[in-house]
Order: sequence, then structure tokens, then C-alpha cells
Amino acid sequence: MRPADLDSQDQASPQGPVAQALEDARADLERTLEELRRERAWAAHLLESIVEGIVTLDRYGRITFFSQGAERITGWRRQEVLGRTCDQVFQPAESRQSFSELIPPPDQRRRIPVRLRYGRQAVLAITGARLMPPESGEARVALVFRDVSEEEAVHQLLGHFMANLAHEFRTPLSALAASIELLLEQSPDLTTAELQMLLQSLHLGILSLQTLVDNLLEGASIEAGHFHVNPRPSALSSILAEAVRLIKPLLDKHGQRLVVQLPADLPPVRADPRRTVQVLVNLLSNASKYGPDHADITVSAAAAADQVRVMVADRGPGIPLTHRDMLFHRFVYLGPDNEKGPLRTGLGLTVVKAIVEAQGGQVGLEDRPGGGSVFWFTIPTADEI
Repeated sequence: MRPADLDSQDQASPQGPVAQALEDARADLERTLEELRRERAWAAHLLESIVEGIVTLDRYGRITFFSQGAERITGWRRQEVLGRTCDQVFQPAESRQSFSELIPPPDQRRRIPVRLRYGRQAVLAITGARLMPPESGEARVALVFRDVSEEEAVHQLLGHFMANLAHEFRTPLSALAASIELLLEQSPDLTTAELQMLLQSLHLGILSLQTLVDNLLEGASIEAGHFHVNPRPSALSSILAEAVRLIKPLLDKHGQRLVVQLPADLPPVRADPRRTVQVLVNLLSNASKYGPDHADITVSAAAAADQVRVMVADRGPGIPLTHRDMLFHRFVYLGPDNEKGPLRTGLGLTVVKAIVEAQGGQVGLEDRPGGGSVFWFTIPTADEI
């Protein structure tokens, strides 16, 4: 072998291992890049599948990422907000501060009412996190938020419900407490008439509380889906007589007279007697509450086809047309104050509607000629009792 051939062999032999090492490194790099691509795709898919909105901001408050969840919640499209500041996209609805000033500190959550696209308002529960430390000079913030508008509405409704419920209980309880205090302190000096008046007040207070508790129980069973009636052939006159017996002390207190107009040939009805008494007590109680003292309240009935229509007519201020759609909802303000206070619905009319409709009837309201309201409901007739 010539010397030149030996030199060539010595120079070529190291190239084999180096080339192999480079090829292995290239293959490893490709595998690593492929794994990174898969992980990035998986992370992107994960972010897009999250129902909450995810937004990232740079150190200037500009939006750098806007998830599909954020698009669904806000109504903005990603291409419309990227590069814009969060203050341009999220505008506080109940604060003069900018949105960026209201962003919660890292790992804390805050509810912020905001105006979104097209002026739509929503309450967002926002959690903030810092992606990089501030000293890095490239501090970024990530916001995760969800629309809690319905939860907020339920929360406010619950507070409203409890406030109204407390008011409904306070009036009869105050009357009971005052009557009992007088009986305890002055019973030896009270005349028979005064004792009778105090006992009547106690009776009214207990009746009011009993009606309220009945309505609460019925309302709870309606909400829970456990409400049901047990209709059977019954005489409307007997049902009305029981309702009158229960409501008479309230009418006597206000000097109101109940006028009953039932046809002699009224057919039997198919109703749940106990719950139909509750319907009548609620309607008569409202007629007494909002009607003037020393006025007549009329209860009448008429048969038509296969139903009996029962009407309770009062001389109260009436119900404004604009509020009648809400009439059978719980705790609704219906109109201006009169001499007996503001017109509001409690639980009673909600229960009335549920009972009447469960029995196969309907309920409604008409204006009474000469002033006042006529609440009516229908009950299916029965062949015989």
C-alpha cells in the first residue's frame, strides 16, 4: 500500500462516527420537535375545550390570547380583540374605574359587572394569574373568567325573597306580640269587650301566619316538583262555607261584608276541597287587604259547559295593565301605594295559579265596573257527589 493511500484512510475513518452522531442528533431533534408539536396541539385543544374564557395580557394590558370560551361569553371574535387593550374590550358597568384597575391580584377571584359587545351586560367571575415575574420586564397576566349573571340574579332574587318573607312574617308577629303583652300586663283591668278585641287580634295573627306557612309549603312543593292535587266530586257551597269561616275574622276587623251569590242549580265540581279552600282564602284575603274598609266583597259563581267559573270581586285600586303579566309571580311590586300600603304579590297568587291549573282550570283577572278587580278561576264540573 502506498503512503498516499494510508493518509487517505486515516483522514476518512473518523467521518463515519461523526456523520452517524449528526444523523442521530438530527433524528432526536425531529422526534423532540414532533413531541413538542403534539403537546402544543394537545394544549391548544385543551384550552379551546374549556368553557371558561381565557385571556392573556402583555405588560401593556394588550390581549395576546383569546380562547373560544372567551368568544362565546363576550361575543367578540379573536381577530377583533387581539392587540387591543383589555379596557377597550371589557368596560365596567357599575364602576368608574377601568377594567385593568379591577383585575384581581394573582390567585384571587372577583365578580365584575361589565358591558360586552353590543352593550350586553354580564357579571364575570374573574381569576387572575401572573405568567412571568414582574422583574423579568415581560410580565404577562392570564385571566380565567366565566359568566355568573344567572347565579348573581338567583342570589339577588334569594335576598329579595328573604326580605319579603321577613316582612310577611313581621306584621302578624308584631300584632301577636302586642296583643299578648296587653293580656299579660293589663288582663285584670280589661273589660270583656277589650278582651274580645285582643283575642280577635290574636286569632287574626294566627290565621295570617297559618296562611303564609301553607303558601310556603305549597310553594316549596311546587319548586321541588312534588306538588299534586286530589280532586274529587265536591259541593262548591261547602268549600266556600269553609273559606268564609276562616276569613270572617279578617273581614269583621275591617268592617267588610261578604256577599255570596251562588245559583241554586250549581252542579258539583271536581276539586281538591282543602286546596280550593286555600285558593278562596288567598283571593278573599287580597280583596280584604287592598279593598277599602266597610266595603262589600262579592263571591259569585256560574256554570258554563263543563266548568264552573268562580269570581271574587273587590273595590280596591285595581291592577295596572302594565303589571298584569307579572301578577301571578312571587313577590312582585304591582302599583302605587294606596291607603293600605303598596300593591305587591306575595306567595298567595302563585299558589292559587298552581292549584287551579293542577285541577284542570284557569285563573285570570278582569276590571270591575265602577272600580276594583275581579279575580276568577274555573273548576271542572263533576257528574255527581
